[in-house]
Amino acid sequence: MSRDGNKPQFEAIERKAVPRTRRGKHRSLVEQILEELGALRARKALKIPRTALGSAKLEHIRAALSRASARQNLDLATSSDDEYFYVWRQD
Repeated sequence: MSRDGNKPQFEAIERKAVPRTRRGKHRSLVEQILEELGALRARKALKIPRTALGSAKLEHIRAALSRASARQNLDLATSSDDEYFYVWRQD
């Protein structure tokens, strides 16, 4: 019961049943970037038109990319200008 004696509004579950993965809205774009980075030769960078990011904010894409690359132990760097978003593996 809740503190005020009413029926609880939320269901209680075992902690082991809680999902541990994150399926963010930028997942498909980040997966595509990481896949293409994996196919690049050393000392190359991806040049991604900012229009390909859709309405997503650049800082959100960078954050999602950072989380995904950390899980894969990849050291990435990014840069951007008014028209493009650049991503490369650190040497």
